Amino acid sequence: MDSPRPPEIERPRSLAEILAEALDIYQRYPALVLTLALGVIAPYELAVLAATGEGPLATQAHQKAGVTILLALLNYAFVAPLISALLIYAVIVIGEGRGPRLTQVAARGLRVLPEVAAAVIAAGLGIGLGLLLIIPGILLALRWSVVAQVAAVDHAGWLPALRRSGELARGHYWHIAGLLLITTLLTGGVELAAAAVPLGSTSGAVSVALGILVRTITASFTGLTLALLYFDLRARSARVTSPVGEQQSPGDTR
Repeated sequence: MDSPRPPEIERPRSLAEILAEALDIYQRYPALVLTLALGVIAPYELAVLAATGEGPLATQAHQKAGVTILLALLNYAFVAPLISALLIYAVIVIGEGRGPRLTQVAARGLRVLPEVAAAVIAAGLGIGLGLLLIIPGILLALRWSVVAQVAAVDHAGWLPALRRSGELARGHYWHIAGLLLITTLLTGGVELAAAAVPLGSTSGAVSVALGILVRTITASFTGLTLALLYFDLRARSARVTSPVGEQQSPGDTR
């Protein structure tokens, strides 16, 4: 039987198409996607458990405000960027029609982590300051929605990544906001449902294992949707700025 045709990665997509393609990649390469995310989520959540005594399904009401803020910063600055860097390379290899190898994808993701983390931290600082006035923060969050993916693919530094993400997002804020809202509702719903399961202490073995599994699923799905959003925005930008036939290929990092 013929192997399935690889998806055309760099093309404009509707919100439904992005979500459907993310699910399709999940179904075709579940071991790869889950392993990449698990390799980041599991050590982080176990470290949090050792430091705080609370498992992944613990509610923020059980944590001190300082601890909650610190964990949110660590997740934003390191966990999410590394998952984004890993999954963007997996999507590129899949789009090229090659079977993605775990070691190859992981090595490429780790290599660009410093640049990705720097870009995400810079974006986070700007968004955080902007949120003091609410609207500017929301606009910056949309403008820099794919900064991690840009930094991973272009590896030109954090400042060019911020600039390029803004260029890609320009004119597509409603499109980006819709995807972020839908993804947040879906993943948030899954995590809330898991937290509602009566398993006793959140630091128990079963609760911790379930929490890590749920976080792995939601983080990897979010990473896939943002990777596809990045290529969707690249294709939309290329249609506007480039003559027909001069669009970059997914692996072109110029």
